[in-house]
Amino acid sequence: MPKDQIQPKPSYHGKRYKVVHCEGALDSFYDALKKVKANKAKSLTTQMALQIKRLADGGEMSNENFPSEGQLPSCPGQQRRKKFRALKRIPIRGYCWLSDRVPGTWFISHYVYKDYNDLDERDTDKVGRNWRRIEENGDDR
Repeated sequence: MPKDQIQPKPSYHGKRYKVVHCEGALDSFYDALKKVKANKAKSLTTQMALQIKRLADGGEMSNENFPSEGQLPSCPGQQRRKKFRALKRIPIRGYCWLSDRVPGTWFISHYVYKDYNDLDERDTDKVGRNWRRIEENGDDR
């Protein structure tokens, strides 16, 4: 398969982790991609797919391309709240977290087109809803 045709997949089983897209996450990736110039969309798609594969394989992830973004909801009795991260390929970010309920699994909540630096509260809320559905309610979609 030519390198420029690599597409993000619903899930990745890497050397160290499994990376799973939540329901609707891939749709949000392609929606965000519509805002990118056509000549950049192919390479950005390939770069994101390779970054997800690197995460699944346990490869090094730089803080520039995999920053800590915001706080996850708290669990009863939890002292410190965990943070979620972003798979960052400017101008698209995919928000994700490492699951406590499903060992060795990263869940990607959704993607956004982002041409600004601040974290939008709507994205934090969406990650939180997906986190609660999976981590608290056991719904792995």
